[in-house]
Amino acid sequence: MFKRIFYSLQEGIVDYRQLGTSNLKLSVIGFGCWAAGAYGWGDVRDNESIAAIRQAMDLGINFFDTADVYGRGHSEEVLARALGNRRKEVIIATKVGNRWSADGTRIWADLSPKYIRRAVEDSLRRLKTDVIDLYQIHRPDPQTPVVETMATLLDLVKEGKIRYIGTSNLSPDQLREYISYGQVVSLQPVLNLFTRYSEVQLLPLCREKTVGVVVYSPMAMGLLTGKYNKPVSFKPGDFRTMNVLFQGKNFERNITVVKALKKFANERGYSVAQLAVAWVIAHPAVTSAICGAKRPGQIKETAGSFAWKLTHDELIEIDRIVASAA
Repeated sequence: MFKRIFYSLQEGIVDYRQLGTSNLKLSVIGFGCWAAGAYGWGDVRDNESIAAIRQAMDLGINFFDTADVYGRGHSEEVLARALGNRRKEVIIATKVGNRWSADGTRIWADLSPKYIRRAVEDSLRRLKTDVIDLYQIHRPDPQTPVVETMATLLDLVKEGKIRYIGTSNLSPDQLREYISYGQVVSLQPVLNLFTRYSEVQLLPLCREKTVGVVVYSPMAMGLLTGKYNKPVSFKPGDFRTMNVLFQGKNFERNITVVKALKKFANERGYSVAQLAVAWVIAHPAVTSAICGAKRPGQIKETAGSFAWKLTHDELIEIDRIVASAA
C-alpha cells in the first residue's frame, strides 16, 4: 500500500511512506496543529506552537495537519508563520466542512460548493501558499450530495488550488461513495489503544482500495502520554470534557491501563507516549500518525517512536494489558 523510504538525520532515522495513490511521501509521524488554534486546549501560546513546529521540521517531520475550523483559522495562520520560507520542505494538509457561525457560538457541517469555494480561498490566504497539498473533508454533510462536493473538489484539483483530495470521519459506506468519484487518496480516522473501531471495517477497506490512512489522536488527546495519575477536572470548553475516555469510571480505568503500559514501555527504554505512537504506526494500513504538541520538547519525544519496531509478542502483550482492566 505504501512505499517506505529512510533518511538519516542528525537526530536519527526518519521513516517516510507514500500516501495511497498520490505522489506525497509523508513522515510516518505527522504534526497535528489543532492545539495551535488556541481554542479548547487550555494554555497554548503561539510562540511555543511555532517553536514546536520548527523543531518538528528539524527532526525530519514533513507532514503538518490543520483545519480551517481550528481556532477559527488561527491554527492555519500559526502554521504559516512557523513555516516561513521553508514551505517547500513540507506537506500541508488542511480540512473543510466544519463551519463556524458568524458569532462563533456553534459549528455545523457544510460541504456545499459555495462554501468550499470560499473556504479554500480563505485557507490559501491564511496558510500563505498557492496550493494545498492535501485538502480533506472534515466530516460528512448530510445536506449536500456527495456528487456536488466531489465535483467541486475535483475542479479545485484541475485549477491547481489543491493537489489531492482526502477524507475524514467517514463510515465505510460513506468512504466507498467518496471513492466512487475517483481521486480520493486518504482517510483520517481516529485510532489509538482505547479507540479501535476503525480496525474492523475502515482500515481493511483502505488497504483494499489503496487509500492512505493518516490517523488522528494516537495518544488519545494526551491520555496515553502518562501525565494523568488520577482523574482531573478540565476547564469549561475544554475538548476533553466531551470525550468519553475522560469521563467517570472510564477515566479511572484508562489511567490504570496507562500506568501498566508505562511500566511495559519503561522496561524497554521508551515512554508510554512512544509506545502509543509505535503501536499505531505498526498497523499495516497506517501511513502516518498525527501527533499534537503544544510546545517544543513534546514532539521530540514523540519522534523517538520511530525507533521502536514492536514485535509480534509485544503487540500481543500490549493487547493483554489493555484488555486486563476491562
